[in-house]
Amino acid sequence: MERRYITVVKPLKEHILQVDFVSGSRLFLDMKPYLDKMRFRSLTDPQVWNSALTNGIFVRFGNVELSHDEILSMAEQEHDSPNN
Repeated sequence: MERRYITVVKPLKEHILQVDFVSGSRLFLDMKPYLDKMRFRSLTDPQVWNSALTNGIFVRFGNVELSHDEILSMAEQEHDSPNN
């Protein structure tokens, strides 16, 4: 049996990534703070950004890959930032 954590990913305007989980939860992750990092720079290209897909465990944008654990960690950092 293959584990699945993510059901749907949807790249939204202004680099917000919608992630729907098998639990029924939905996360809106702001990717803008990461776009200046080398790893995520290609996401500034609309074609790459809009190519987001998932296999249930990872989210892929071309050659950029995020695990569900990493997505949750990024969301926690966003939530814990002093600007919130």
